[in-house]
Amino acid sequence: MTTMSLLTDADVRWLVAQATRAPSIHNTQPWLFHWDGGALELHGDTQRGLTAADPQGRELVLSCGAALYNLRLGLLKLGFRGTTTLLPDARQPRLLARILVEPGNPADVRVRRMYAAMTRRHTHRGGFEDRPLSAELLVQLQQAARDEAATLHYVHDPGQRRRVLHLARAADRAQSADERIRSELAEWTPPPESRRRDGVPASAYAHEPTALVDDLPARDFDLGRRYGRFDGVDQPPGGVAVLLTQFDLEVDWLQAGQALEHVLVTAAEHSAFATMHSQVIEVHNLRDELRREMCTSGYPQILLRFGYSADVQLTPRRPVDDVLDLY
Repeated sequence: MTTMSLLTDADVRWLVAQATRAPSIHNTQPWLFHWDGGALELHGDTQRGLTAADPQGRELVLSCGAALYNLRLGLLKLGFRGTTTLLPDARQPRLLARILVEPGNPADVRVRRMYAAMTRRHTHRGGFEDRPLSAELLVQLQQAARDEAATLHYVHDPGQRRRVLHLARAADRAQSADERIRSELAEWTPPPESRRRDGVPASAYAHEPTALVDDLPARDFDLGRRYGRFDGVDQPPGGVAVLLTQFDLEVDWLQAGQALEHVLVTAAEHSAFATMHSQVIEVHNLRDELRREMCTSGYPQILLRFGYSADVQLTPRRPVDDVLDLY
């Protein structure tokens, strides 16, 4: 059997459907896939980039990295393995990764469990149950990040937590005063009656975002339009963590995205989910302050809030035909 015949078109479509389950900034889903008969290519869709909040495209690439992790997991679920090359062709800057599909082994119990968790993973917006993550799970999440060449740093110290929350609130205020960012946010938060399959649906955020004193600020997706749901009960804020990479190049952003999804899928296996807070990373000087606060030479890529919660309805995804080019 040759590589050319390993996957059917139906297999490829299924794999891409799994990849698109990944989280992305504002659910922009900024990815495109190409199958050449032997390898899957992942391209960044720069037309879906956030020019105001993410001018360098860092979060676009990070989002694509999360989709790449799902592709890898999907291949294992089908009984194949893939040799992944990041940024394989400098002449094609939008080509982020190429996975050569090769024969593998039937999916073991671990792969099947991780795949099942991946189908349940969702971005959580709101409070959590009033219990901390278990010590065993905290270790597993850090190992998941290390497996993808990243570091997950927990903000346990009360003093450090206060300082991180201060930076996060400062970033939220700065972005709330930026009309370009507000306009961009409005573009990706359609009204409740919309049939769009991208963007953040109104059912996923609160009409009036609030945060406890000891919590990270929720992004204001509603923007005063009364689109969001009405939440009336405060819930525990959950634990805070920062995902870091050693350097801050495009390859590191791809690794950060894979690490992010590996961490989130590992958490989902234990009914733990995360809220992603990118505001402080999007404000350059405050990101630098966060880096100094972590006392590390690494680069913060995203701020996370973890906790246990029930499953919720997943946000919509674009049809596979919109993102896949077969041959």
